[in-house]
Amino acid sequence: MKLNLKYYFLRVFLINILALVYLSDTYSFDFGFISIQSLIYSIHIYLLYFFIFFETVSAFISQYGLDFHSYKLIFNNSFSLNYDYVGYVLYENISIIYYLVFTTLIIYYLEKKKYKINFKFKSFTIIQKFYLLSFIIAFIFSYINPSLSHHSLIERIKGVTNMWTDFERNYSYDVKYYNQMVKNNFFRNENWFNALKYTFIYSGSSPAGSKKLENIEKHNYFGNFEKFINQKKFNNIYVIINESYPNFRNQKLKNNLFQKIVLNNESLNIKKFKKKWNRSVTTQGSEMEFFCDKEVDFDEFKDTDLNIFLEKNNCWINNIKDKNFIYIHSYKESFFNRSRYKTFFDKSYFSEDLKKFSLSECIQKFSGICDHDILDNMDMLLNKKDNNFVIFLTVNNHIPLEPVMDKQYINCEKNFPLNLSKQFCTIYNNQMFFNESISNFLLRMKKNDLFVLFSDTPPMFSGKRRIHFEDTVDVYFISKI
Repeated sequence: MKLNLKYYFLRVFLINILALVYLSDTYSFDFGFISIQSLIYSIHIYLLYFFIFFETVSAFISQYGLDFHSYKLIFNNSFSLNYDYVGYVLYENISIIYYLVFTTLIIYYLEKKKYKINFKFKSFTIIQKFYLLSFIIAFIFSYINPSLSHHSLIERIKGVTNMWTDFERNYSYDVKYYNQMVKNNFFRNENWFNALKYTFIYSGSSPAGSKKLENIEKHNYFGNFEKFINQKKFNNIYVIINESYPNFRNQKLKNNLFQKIVLNNESLNIKKFKKKWNRSVTTQGSEMEFFCDKEVDFDEFKDTDLNIFLEKNNCWINNIKDKNFIYIHSYKESFFNRSRYKTFFDKSYFSEDLKKFSLSECIQKFSGICDHDILDNMDMLLNKKDNNFVIFLTVNNHIPLEPVMDKQYINCEKNFPLNLSKQFCTIYNNQMFFNESISNFLLRMKKNDLFVLFSDTPPMFSGKRRIHFEDTVDVYFISKI
């Protein structure tokens, strides 16, 4: 194959300049400007087309900090997805779609014309003029980009301004998190390269639930859920898997959230830990890992009645025989086929069931029963006063968010990074409100009860926004002294 150097360098130029226009907000551009991989695949046009598509797919992954295993989950559960949320994700990242469409069309047209363009507009037919003008108008509007992600440049400028303002006020926040992993080299690796790299890294690891939990205070390692929960004979055990707990890197905000939980509760025994989260199967993975505390097959988990799955895999929770097991989820039973949980739990409540108790509904993309209302009325859902094992999966903090109350716990405009995004402000206030309900619940909790709180994942904001959140989840074990 004879390489035409003129075509080659034009391809390299086009693929990089169009990536700069449409993908500059993605993870790849934190590292440099010119794609190393484009120097290879620009050699052949069909390789170029393939990697345009591959980079598009990978850009979506990089925006949400996931790996390629996540697509397996999506394809296997395509009929149970929330397509309002899918539409929101596509709109939020519409620049990535523009990259696929316009890069492919421009390169295809120039290749067809051998990069010899006739600029004599008068010689075009009416149809050709129509298509050309339509393309130019669409290209211009794609650059204007009406999606929410187009505001990122404004947010960055605003963030830098507020950062220095906060430092001038002696606001405690570690500067390394503002420039984390940003290299600004001349060459960069593309999103697909980075996504593949992290997929291979994480595929060699056991699930997060089987990993040891790192103690925040002593920096040693804790065993797992089973050993801690079975270390003594607890009466009632309440486990809350908190949707997208906002574990801000800003320690002031994070501590405020925790203090809201322990407020007015002086006689508490609190153990704090950190653990990794499941990047491949997210929320379902966090439930699976809690149930089993070891590496198991997710495909089998999602397709099998829970009782059969737990017994077959000898999961630790199946060995607890003397508890009244209750499962609560403030969202729909059909979402990821959680009706299969009913074979294990003595009683299950989903949004359809909870409505019968006249609990309030929180309206948003993932509309469900209000989490705080469920917790405030927990006793009403229990058949027995003692010996309960309750697992409560919340939903109200699933992005995109809506406020669940009018109350504001902080002036977001004066606190970084809450002033970068309304969603940051909302998720913080929503969690503060729910943590207030947790605090009240702990006051009602009996002396020999155990309360466990951890998040399924960090908040699933796009990659540029997730830099403000820790990449681990906190685990709290709380009992009364």
